[in-house]
Amino acid sequence: MTEPTDPLRVEYLSPVEGLEVVRQSPPPGAASFSATYVGPAGWGFDPDGREGSARLVNQLVTSAAGRYDRVELARELDRLGATLSRQCAPESAEVTVWGPASEWERLTSILADVVLRPRFDPSDVSRARRQMRERQLREATQPASRAERELLHAIFPPDHPYRETGLGSPRSLVRLSRTDLVRFHREHYTSGDARLVLTTPARSPAVERVARRLFRGFENTRSVALSVPPASRPRTTERSVNLPGRSQVEVRVGGASISRTAPEYPAAFLANEVLGGRPLLSRLFQRVRERGGLAYHASSELEAMRFGGYWIAQAGSGADRWRRVVPMLRQEVDRLRNETVGTPELERTRQSVIGEIPLALESTAEAHELAVEVAYYRLPSDYWLTWPARLKAVRPSEVRQAAAIALDRRSSVTVFAGPVRNASRSPAPDGRRR
Repeated sequence: MTEPTDPLRVEYLSPVEGLEVVRQSPPPGAASFSATYVGPAGWGFDPDGREGSARLVNQLVTSAAGRYDRVELARELDRLGATLSRQCAPESAEVTVWGPASEWERLTSILADVVLRPRFDPSDVSRARRQMRERQLREATQPASRAERELLHAIFPPDHPYRETGLGSPRSLVRLSRTDLVRFHREHYTSGDARLVLTTPARSPAVERVARRLFRGFENTRSVALSVPPASRPRTTERSVNLPGRSQVEVRVGGASISRTAPEYPAAFLANEVLGGRPLLSRLFQRVRERGGLAYHASSELEAMRFGGYWIAQAGSGADRWRRVVPMLRQEVDRLRNETVGTPELERTRQSVIGEIPLALESTAEAHELAVEVAYYRLPSDYWLTWPARLKAVRPSEVRQAAAIALDRRSSVTVFAGPVRNASRSPAPDGRRR
């Protein structure tokens, strides 16, 4: 069988000691290479009393590994014209290397060192802990990050993996020792339920050979399963956080939502794009930002993950205008459930989404993100080739039905964070003062 060369099609190769290996061809003419390890090491796995473990470990694995200390690793990457990046989420953690395609084996070797043999040098641990503490302070005092944290706390019950932002608390951060970090790495940077995704012109046999040689140090183990309890109806419909001295109020309206593989996801995805996912085109941008001039930003997100998700409609407004923004966000979410989206509006949004796919093939890094998404969610190898057809098949009535499930404001929470001293006078859902 001919090996796939279209970057929109991935190839699932032979596993390496339980580690799934996925190959993607780079965009035509691309001279760079990307590889990502993604595994079950997100902050949903943080041990009780050791919150912050996942983020701290994810930061430290790219600091020093194998024979390289922090400075030596940075110099080696610079010599190769390469970069290391990382990302942590509730369910998973990622480490990505990017650089010249001609150095793909050397770069994959560095990725293997980072994933399998991080050093956790004491000086790096101290530095990372200080940086984490700074992020905790920003989260507590900046309206945008504080609003998101309070919203997640209101939506999800204690011990839910989506409830926190992974930064932990000052107390849990102090309690984290190097031994704790080493243990978390050993238990969660495993081969079981993990993926190695490579975007490279190298042929499949060569990719399999290199993966077996470099990642054979993995034990074929599986991390403990992530516990995801159902999200019940929130106990409150509003939360306010007064942050004196700030000039901006951040407003969030949101609730629990569907998983990435839910059957209604394509229609729910389009519903979110109509609401606030498309810059310039979306309803929230047009009504709140463009016509109303009431917000610095207005948008929405549908965070559909492997086991569930949440949605957010959001805006940032001045201290003298935010009360007018709240009912607008609520009304636009309700309108998706109560009214069928007009065909012209849906078609504009649909074509905008489909038109972005070729743009993702302009660079290896962006094309690689598509492959990582397919691999992580265990989607079919031709997922991005068939995605436009699935979007085109969605009818306006299906968008309305999916919005009622995935963007259900009847079980949502509204959060205000900023100089909101008189938040008790916030607008009711119909726009009247309480």
